[in-house]
Amino acid sequence: MKPGDGIATRAVHAGHDPARHQGAAVPPLYASATFVAPDTETLEGLNTGAVQGFVYSRIRNPTVLAAEQRLAALEGAESAVLFGSGMAAIAGALAPLLKAGDTLVATPDLYGGAQRYLAEALPRQGVTVRLAASGSAADVAAAITPETRVIYTETPTNPLLRIVDLAALAGLAHGTGAVLVVDGTLGGPMNQRPLQLGADLVVHSTSKYLNGHGDVIAGAVVGSRKLTRAVRSMQQASGAILDPHPAWLMLRGMATYPLRMAQHNRSGQAVAEFLAAHPKVTRVHYPGLPDHPDHALAQRQMTGFGGLMSFELATADQARAVVDRTRLFGIGASLGGIESLISQPGSTSHHSVPAERRLAMGITPGLVRISVGIEDTADLIADLDQALA
Repeated sequence: MKPGDGIATRAVHAGHDPARHQGAAVPPLYASATFVAPDTETLEGLNTGAVQGFVYSRIRNPTVLAAEQRLAALEGAESAVLFGSGMAAIAGALAPLLKAGDTLVATPDLYGGAQRYLAEALPRQGVTVRLAASGSAADVAAAITPETRVIYTETPTNPLLRIVDLAALAGLAHGTGAVLVVDGTLGGPMNQRPLQLGADLVVHSTSKYLNGHGDVIAGAVVGSRKLTRAVRSMQQASGAILDPHPAWLMLRGMATYPLRMAQHNRSGQAVAEFLAAHPKVTRVHYPGLPDHPDHALAQRQMTGFGGLMSFELATADQARAVVDRTRLFGIGASLGGIESLISQPGSTSHHSVPAERRLAMGITPGLVRISVGIEDTADLIADLDQALA
């Protein structure tokens, strides 16, 4: 390991050279829409790519580029492309990979917004979407057809924290000429590296752990320069860019990402163990617990288990009562921030999924999801204890 390889070092320094920005210790915010060229010859070179620089922020912006380079460094990837939201990143990742007549195979346990996009948007574009019976490699293989161009998955899943074997799915994808796209939002580059396990593209809702402060809506596609170049080309054509202001906030957020993630991991494990021992909790979904169905796979594939978990109570009324009685956990739909949040997935992250589909996924009326923040662990456990009491 050479100096600069550590993830905490990359989180602080990647994407920024103070010598190129008047010695600024932190990356500056370039809010300009237009960049002036010194002459027409330079402008022509900028437009063709023969000269490196900036012309117009829809095409390229210094602050956004710095955030992209920092994220790529955290993932150990060649390139990253930032979008205006996580859903825009999912659409942006798939756009250059699919055309009318193609098939996408997806694992069934996906974020509700992603399910809606696959069910409503892609069929309108002439793309067939096939849901595998489960996230297992065998069930995914059974869903693949000669027209399959993309395998799409999410791991850990939201809200049941199931773990998908990425190396196995990568082998399936590459054996059939398909591309493996992974939503790695809940793992994050500190806890899980899908690209190193064979994934071709990773998408993130960077609003979550990567930014971590609850003040940014953004998404990213990360992978090889060959694939991200096609993603960026489609992005520039469609205009689904990220504004430099949230990119600047992301640079700040990513600088402390490893420190925050370490606390999420520690508190997440402790809270999960507390809930697992509580007599009113019938089940806890957290891959760091030995009784989780994918615990062994999670230990092989991940280096930490994060701060998101869900747990089940006997009835919907009990679940609602616990959600309403917490004091430190705010009732909210997001996750991965410094603040702890609590919700019922059936009315938040998966409200757009039909009720029968939610039940088939295991999202019961008594399911509660919590995102453990970076507050004192003992205070969070005490808050849940009084709410459950």
